Amino acid sequence: MSWDIARDMGNEKNFENKIKKYLKDNGIYPLGFEKQKMATTPIGYYEKRFANRNTGSGLPDMHVVIYGLSLEVEIKAENGTPSDLQLKICDQIRKSHSLAFILYPSGFKYFKHIIEAIINRSYSDYNYFNMYYPITLK
Repeated sequence: MSWDIARDMGNEKNFENKIKKYLKDNGIYPLGFEKQKMATTPIGYYEKRFANRNTGSGLPDMHVVIYGLSLEVEIKAENGTPSDLQLKICDQIRKSHSLAFILYPSGFKYFKHIIEAIINRSYSDYNYFNMYYPITLK
């Protein structure tokens, strides 16, 4: 493995940890998280997907549910590039009236806007997010 690939993987993992912390701070916990360790009342959950032979290729890295609203998030390092299959699957999810995004560190503020709007229920139709925010948050 080249140093560039290893560095990008490390950057992506650091960004993933930042996302997880933000979600937990807002009451969105990983599945199976112990209730006594929850700092706030749970309003949703997330699960991190790991690519292996038992999971479909191209599925987004993270599945997030808040108040029953589902988001799919593909996490990328700042210089990462989604595969054609990842783009196709995210597009298919969006066309199915659900939310899917390819998230870069530079687009984290937009991700937070989306999460906060869902938490505060300050939207009239969740398709608003797909219309207002592009598939790539960068």
